[in-house]
Amino acid sequence: MSFEIVVDSCFNLGVEYAEKNKLHVLSLAYIVDGKEYAGYTPGKDIDYAAFYGRLREKAPASTAQITTVMADEMCRPIVEGGKDILYLGFSSGLSATFSAVSKGLEQLKTDFPDRKIYVVDTLTVTVGLGLLVEAACNMRDEGKTIEEVHTWIEENKQKVLHFFTVDDLFHLKRGGRLSATKALLGAALNVKPVLMVNPKGGLSPIGKAKGRKKALDGAIESTQYVDANLFGKIFVVHGDVAEDAQYVVDGIKAKHPSIPVECYYLDPVIGVHAGPGVIAIIFMSSTKQREG
Repeated sequence: MSFEIVVDSCFNLGVEYAEKNKLHVLSLAYIVDGKEYAGYTPGKDIDYAAFYGRLREKAPASTAQITTVMADEMCRPIVEGGKDILYLGFSSGLSATFSAVSKGLEQLKTDFPDRKIYVVDTLTVTVGLGLLVEAACNMRDEGKTIEEVHTWIEENKQKVLHFFTVDDLFHLKRGGRLSATKALLGAALNVKPVLMVNPKGGLSPIGKAKGRKKALDGAIESTQYVDANLFGKIFVVHGDVAEDAQYVVDGIKAKHPSIPVECYYLDPVIGVHAGPGVIAIIFMSSTKQREG
């Protein structure tokens, strides 16, 4: 391996993928009922049903970011061992984690001037980050240099499109991404917001649908912009709504029979803010631009 890839735990492709591809995973944390849980533990899967079950009961929930100290503890042994680092962080528009990790890596650059350390604010989240991680792993395994991989990620990260719809507006309200008045009104009118990750890596509303089925159909329709030549998969993530997720997967496969579709539970660190019932579709596009 010519270099090591470090990534935040909310990349959402799971423990098995991380271990198979020898990723170094910095674990964010989520807190439910006052108890803290690691977003990533080697060799251990997350109990998604239990997590989303507590969210459905409106249990107190929050998240904790990675610290500079945590980043140093993971990354210093890598450079001490003579390896270079490519760090792919989830969006600075949604968390202060990227800033904290960057500070630690900047210190390592000073301490180890002969090592190459590249830091990327991917401006993506969940499997949007996972998509770029998979692309980076593929290029690394093909023998690309760290410079070539870093350049490709920087040039293409804005082409990763994320479309979200949520079923329960409570969690967006709790996270400060929706006012209490709008949440109450939306729930009363059965309005399901459609959101997109914007160019700054934050969330922007781009529409709304009357009813769940119309929201899911709209998400499926968004895949008209997919460019399989850039990245040959479409990802679906969901907040413990397997039936709805399968409806979306089936709809995408009918629309794009030659493009593989992979489906995952939404990582709890992001799930705290999106809530049960969230559905997201993520892919790369060369024609559709991020909005907001």
